Amino acid sequence: MKDFHAFVQDKVSSKTYAKVQYFTDLREFITITSVTKALEVRDGTEFLILATGEEIRFDSLVRVDEMVAPKYKDIMDFTCDC
Repeated sequence: MKDFHAFVQDKVSSKTYAKVQYFTDLREFITITSVTKALEVRDGTEFLILATGEEIRFDSLVRVDEMVAPKYKDIMDFTCDC
């Protein structure tokens, strides 16, 4: 099984849509579906860049598609795709 970082890198390389779940700086739980555009490191912090223009700190990612970040392996997916 791939580790989380390698999984996200593969998504970025394939430029496909992904369901991304993350926490904002205010601890809001956000779910967005977007094309993964790039992984960038700035000032020692890694960011996932989405085609929507959002820049998400890698350490704030909870889930990308079916892969859960190790830091949040016990979190439940409580969003509704209704």
